[in-house]
Amino acid sequence: MSNAQTVKEVMKQVITETATQREKAIALHDYVRDNVKFGFNKYFDATPPDYTLSCGHGHCNPKSHLMVALFRAAGLECFQHFVVIPKDILKDAIPPSRYWMIPKELSHSYVEVKVNGKWCSIDSFIVDTPLLKSGQARLAKEGRGLGYGVRPDSINTWDGQSDAFSQFDQNMMIEDHGRVDDLDAYYHDKKYRHVVLGMPFNTMFQFMGEVGVAPMNVYIDKIRQS
Repeated sequence: MSNAQTVKEVMKQVITETATQREKAIALHDYVRDNVKFGFNKYFDATPPDYTLSCGHGHCNPKSHLMVALFRAAGLECFQHFVVIPKDILKDAIPPSRYWMIPKELSHSYVEVKVNGKWCSIDSFIVDTPLLKSGQARLAKEGRGLGYGVRPDSINTWDGQSDAFSQFDQNMMIEDHGRVDDLDAYYHDKKYRHVVLGMPFNTMFQFMGEVGVAPMNVYIDKIRQS
């Protein structure tokens, strides 16, 4: 579990009044990367930012939503940007018994944030460092280009002035859905990919609850620890 429970508490803990805009952005980025493990929770994509913080797990879309909430609370202009990418990025990051259910194309989001007048595109906060290192080591050993939630050239550090991606890459993009402010509308749009047999994953995961989701996070923890 994360020590902080709410976006407001994180702001008090992480941001100092004298910090520059760039320093604030990097500090918030690193906090989300280090304190919210890559994983899943019962609200899936529709997770409120405060819940992502309190449960300490989130994948690309809830972590991007959280990142936007934190950046905006710090006074930074930012947006959540959705694209469609191949599901191969998650191969072996979740149990095979669950992987087959995932549609072949994923709705992935990253964050566009304006720092000192310059727009940066980032999802480098999504994959925590232990998972990144272990996943990349496995990919190198297996000679693969995608899997375990990462790419061989993924990075999860950010300098506050350039683009940085731990999951997305332009060469992976199948469709570009642009900036999305109304998440609820987007999750009910036909463009949204996270639906199986007519049921949105957001609904399915709530039926599963945290107890049903927990084995997926245990599986990812084993990758981190290897």
